[in-house]
Amino acid sequence: MISVNNINYCDLLLFSVFLNLIMYFFLYRQKAIQSYSTKLYRSFILSVAIAGFFEVFSWIFADTDNTALIPLNYICNLLFFSCNILPVAMGLRYLDFLIFASKGKNKKRFYLYLIPVYVNLGFVLCNLVWDGLLFSIDSANVYHRGIGVYIGNVFAILFASAVIIGFFRNKQMITGRITQIILTLILLPVLGTVLQTLFYGLSLGIPAYTLALFITFLLMERCELQKDPLTLLNSRIQMESRLQYKLKSQEPFTAIMIDVDGFKHINDEYGHTTGDIVLKDVSKILLSGANYEDFVCRFGGDEFFVILESPQDIGQSYIRRIDQVLREYSARQPFATTLSYGAVYVDNSERYQVEDLIRTTDLLMYQNKLSRKQPCKL
Repeated sequence: MISVNNINYCDLLLFSVFLNLIMYFFLYRQKAIQSYSTKLYRSFILSVAIAGFFEVFSWIFADTDNTALIPLNYICNLLFFSCNILPVAMGLRYLDFLIFASKGKNKKRFYLYLIPVYVNLGFVLCNLVWDGLLFSIDSANVYHRGIGVYIGNVFAILFASAVIIGFFRNKQMITGRITQIILTLILLPVLGTVLQTLFYGLSLGIPAYTLALFITFLLMERCELQKDPLTLLNSRIQMESRLQYKLKSQEPFTAIMIDVDGFKHINDEYGHTTGDIVLKDVSKILLSGANYEDFVCRFGGDEFFVILESPQDIGQSYIRRIDQVLREYSARQPFATTLSYGAVYVDNSERYQVEDLIRTTDLLMYQNKLSRKQPCKL
């Protein structure tokens, strides 16, 4: 029978595994409305949960009163060391996408982020030949660390630090909230790993990762789940909250209300499925013209709202970029897609409330719609 005499050594670890699984399955149930970053975040959680699972059983099987558990103890430690560096790679991949927002480059760079995992797997394979290089289990079923543990952990920390320094070379892509997430996902796991390495008997690596993941959920992924299910843009509630913050902080920005011209005609003539495709395509076009720190939301129906974070008045240059892409897009469609805009540069020379700013941009957008002649290529 399996003994659980060592369960008191891993109660925090066990709690961390359960918390990770709860977060994972909660997000899994919401997968129909998830962005790519949330999918990466979910994989990050799973990697931490798997490593924690094997570490829990390595403690449970390390029962000195039952030497028959030595093979199970050895196997669980072997599996733990095979995947305990995987959260480093998954965390770097998640941060990479938050900063650069490129699926293609993210997938290619993932192989680079796996380098510490490959190094650790090399130690695991060597340990099968040279027992004790990474760890050993003696005849009394007692676990002993090898020099490979220290080398692997130091290499992973240095590698992650080098990648993070590389991230900060692109300062223009890193907002305040992303900086908070980077610091959380780096400092807490590093602190937990260092303490676990220095003080044998402490299992703080996985709990530290779990705490960092939970804080990241509060900072980032909770907002991701509130996004519009069709376009995956930010919701109107998020937009109003963002506007309120911007107006209170008195930082200059540009607000733009946007409406799809003739959208009812597209729905009536080509069907609602085509209409949904147009909304999704317009969403992608609006995002393509914005920087990562800018805010694009679906205001409702065929209306969108954009907050440009630049302190300069760049509303018209943004509109010109969008119109250029729309002309190229319309050339491939059986109908023309155009947008009407209502842009306001908020430099705090005039005081706005959230409702006032929305009303002003909406009025300007309506005036723009009346003034422009809508092309229609049927």
